[in-house]
Amino acid sequence: MTELLIAVICTIVSALGGALLYFLQRHFKRVEKHSEEVEDKRIKKDILVLKALRSIGDLTAANAKAIKEGSCNGDIDHAKEAFDKTCKELDAFLLESAVKKVNKGGK
Repeated sequence: MTELLIAVICTIVSALGGALLYFLQRHFKRVEKHSEEVEDKRIKKDILVLKALRSIGDLTAANAKAIKEGSCNGDIDHAKEAFDKTCKELDAFLLESAVKKVNKGGK
């Protein structure tokens, strides 16, 4: 009788241990997936910010050239268009990120 009770207890403990390991593994997979998504968003945001900085630099250089030469030869127009395009990309990304965050409840 005692051996049967010990066998049943060991079986129950093993089943509980297995269930615990399963749920831990599932939790860690979710955390890893979430961290990968966050990292991908961070990379995209950083690329857009760097592009915006580059556009600002190009626009500043075109302004300096126009001031030095005393005339605008189209460099400013091109740099302004590139800056506007980059700003629109960044704004769209930030808006999309904000909407997703609101829809997820701030998580």
